[in-house]
Amino acid sequence: YTEEIADEPAYKFKIITKKSSSRFWYRFFFFLAVVSTAITIYLDYMDGLSLSWSLIVAITNLYAVLIFRTLSAASQWSAKVMKILMITAVGTILIGFAIGDYSWSIDYIFPFAIIGNILLISILTLVNKKHWYDYFASLIIITIIGLLPGLLDLLKFTTVSWPSFVCFSYSSITLLAIVFLPSKSSREEFKRRFHV
Repeated sequence: YTEEIADEPAYKFKIITKKSSSRFWYRFFFFLAVVSTAITIYLDYMDGLSLSWSLIVAITNLYAVLIFRTLSAASQWSAKVMKILMITAVGTILIGFAIGDYSWSIDYIFPFAIIGNILLISILTLVNKKHWYDYFASLIIITIIGLLPGLLDLLKFTTVSWPSFVCFSYSSITLLAIVFLPSKSSREEFKRRFHV
């Protein structure tokens, strides 16, 4: 009896999973963004105006699509917050370029967005010491990005230097702390998890 059961073919059925409705809404939202951008570009072109208004609409639509994508993605909320802050900073810089006045975004928005990111992830790392490795990669990435305002200030892209200097200094101190402060066991755990 057991041999007959063993000889019977095993039938495998495809597991039917319910598709998430967020994919449909993401495509629909993306479609609306493309259509509205195309309409504004067409109106600017037909009226003989500069494309600054349509560029602002395009940047805003792209920002909304990326935010929707970030919020609907399956990832940690801390990573979502970091991405949203950086997307917002980049979006404001692009709008600054579109209106012909980007100094305020590079002087203030970009460095303070990075400082806020580093501070948030640092606090999460210190509070959740048992799961520090969940935030460590994000902290390293945002800290390296935090050196960029110093480079922009060095290349004279900024008109107000102190926010870039504060961001560069804070990022440098955080980067040095990442290199020298972790214990030997923490370093070994980092190498094991991230295959360094």
